[in-house]
Amino acid sequence: MAGWADKIRAHSASKQPKPRKLRPAVYSTSAQTRAPDEETGDPGAVMQVHYTFDGNEVRLTDAKGSPLGGKTNSYVLQPGETALRIATRLALDGKERTTYAAPDVAWVV
Repeated sequence: MAGWADKIRAHSASKQPKPRKLRPAVYSTSAQTRAPDEETGDPGAVMQVHYTFDGNEVRLTDAKGSPLGGKTNSYVLQPGETALRIATRLALDGKERTTYAAPDVAWVV
């Protein structure tokens, strides 16, 4: 038969806080969505990209680290790929990027 002290110990043990799962660090970078045009004075446009890198998986997030919805917002890195480059590519996937009329402009992503 359990005594009152055993009941107190059991109750105290059940009230102990559970360890929190650590969230991965949120990294951010910029991705160019529109090239600058010196003739018109257009400075171009960029977008902020937030992502986490956990082991070998890159996942797009918001600024607080909450994952973005959608099936193309995560990617498992292959040998030779970097998290920064893949996060930028994921963010620009499906975005229309424009350039000004210079034939030798190349997008570096």
